[in-house]
Amino acid sequence: MQQRFDRSNRSLVARAALVAASVCLGALLASCNIITPLTYAVDGPGQTDAEYTLPNKKTVVFVDDPRNILPRTALRTSIGDAVSFDLMGRELLTSTVATRDAIAIARAGSGGNANKLMSVEAVAHALDASQVIYIKPIIFDLAGRSDAQGLRPTATVFVKVLDIDAKMRMFPASDVMPDGRELSATIRESDPNILRTRAGRTQVEEELAKKLAIDIGRLFYKHDRIDLGENLGTRKQ
Repeated sequence: MQQRFDRSNRSLVARAALVAASVCLGALLASCNIITPLTYAVDGPGQTDAEYTLPNKKTVVFVDDPRNILPRTALRTSIGDAVSFDLMGRELLTSTVATRDAIAIARAGSGGNANKLMSVEAVAHALDASQVIYIKPIIFDLAGRSDAQGLRPTATVFVKVLDIDAKMRMFPASDVMPDGRELSATIRESDPNILRTRAGRTQVEEELAKKLAIDIGRLFYKHDRIDLGENLGTRKQ
């Protein structure tokens, strides 16, 4: 009797696996998203360790955009301050400098001459900061790529951590990543018409800047590996 039950149970499991495989195969062109939620539910999201542990010292998050990759200067402030607030809220840093102050100092030091930029070290010294999280945008593309779920606005930056007192780059290793840690952030925008209006573009800019700041902050603390809202192709409200 027990053997018959075991054979029946194994048969049910095999049939269930076959059905799941068939569904997945049929949805292959849609990236077979059934696997992600099942894995997440069974195994949990898992976590990614911090890539670098920040020393707790007075820090300025400086967004340097000499090529004007960001469409608005205000985005430099929102990205830098969002990173600062995130790290302070998690008690990784207890003292930071407002990003707008760093931008103002850099502008004043250049005398309005874009070809005579004030050094990051000089900006930090002027603000009495011992550490700089340096962010340099290289891509800020609202249209991004398009797929079945809509647009994928994308931002890419280089990130470095500089110890001003030691006059050293602490993260990442310069011989491994000479330009800095390249990081890309994307959001999913379901409405392709939203970029046709100024208000719509501003909304997407802010959302992309917010996501970028979150991803930058995550370099410095342990966090969940999977963000279901993104990986399952659904836009979070």
